[in-house]
Amino acid sequence: MTDALAQPESAGAGQPPRAICRSRWAWPWLVLLVVLFHAFGTHPLRAHDIIDTDQANDLVAAAAAAAARVKTAAGSGAEGEARFALGMALAEVTAVLNRDLAAHNGRLTVNAELVLKSLAQRDMAPAFDEAIGRYRLPRAPLTDAVRLAPDAPYALQARFELVKAGFYESFVIDPFELMGIKFDDLEHQIAEAAALASTLSSPDDAEEVAFIHAVDLARAAHLAPEAAAAQAYADKARVALGAFAKSYPESMRAAAARLILKGLGGS
Repeated sequence: MTDALAQPESAGAGQPPRAICRSRWAWPWLVLLVVLFHAFGTHPLRAHDIIDTDQANDLVAAAAAAAARVKTAAGSGAEGEARFALGMALAEVTAVLNRDLAAHNGRLTVNAELVLKSLAQRDMAPAFDEAIGRYRLPRAPLTDAVRLAPDAPYALQARFELVKAGFYESFVIDPFELMGIKFDDLEHQIAEAAALASTLSSPDDAEEVAFIHAVDLARAAHLAPEAAAAQAYADKARVALGAFAKSYPESMRAAAARLILKGLGGS
């Protein structure tokens, strides 16, 4: 059973209307899309790749050193920089824990457990969310860093890490089913990703945020409560997805972009 809203094509008369699919089961390519999202969303380690003791100690030491800097920082600029360092250290820890979890059938290895327990003793451990089956990024340090020094050189990177976390932590299998966020949060994420797309210096980061922006537009088209808003988002999503696929033709993300574009009636 499908529940599609047929919307008129805005390009002009004589073209068939495009349908915005409102049911995830009506998209026959969802299984492939899920595989692609998993591939570039988790970057899983191979099963024999285990966090060694040195890496575990380095992760804890980096977070502890950054936390110590926060306590001694004087002035908003110094405190913002210290909180950014802490936020990035915790982002690395969170990514490592999630990769370890994905590589070992949902169970952390001994050294990953050591990292988690060591940070828990310092009240810095990422929280595990049963609903999404992964550890969530502790966002306060990065949010505070941006608040304290929004024009600092590191602010864009902090905002990018927050956008990434907001995106990958907002779904489990189907990216068109929101988890832990509301539609208003999705709209905020769209605006933030758009603002970052042309400002990030790293080509890899610029590609990822452009992808997040395009996919979030498609998600908004799928989830908008009113038909007019859904159509407006669908029009923007087609443009963004098409532009992404052309700009990054060799990227695995381009394959996902083309699938989503097809679901929106694009080509």
